[in-house]
Amino acid sequence: MKKLLTSSEIESQTALELPDRQLLALINVVVFNVLNNLSVSIPVHNNKVAVQVCATVDALNTILAPTSLTCAIGQ
Repeated sequence: MKKLLTSSEIESQTALELPDRQLLALINVVVFNVLNNLSVSIPVHNNKVAVQVCATVDALNTILAPTSLTCAIGQ
């Protein structure tokens, strides 16, 4: 059985504040065309969006042959 915390025990705990969502670091998705040495940097706020962008680049590679695009996600 779990022990209930008293008010003083709860008040003695430390809470950390998370930063505002607008202050989170940007994720940069860099799409690079290997044949032409051209690149595009796409700033996004959400890593799920970054993964979707790279998945789209991979899909484009299947129809743009022999053009070879690469996708890298970084901060």
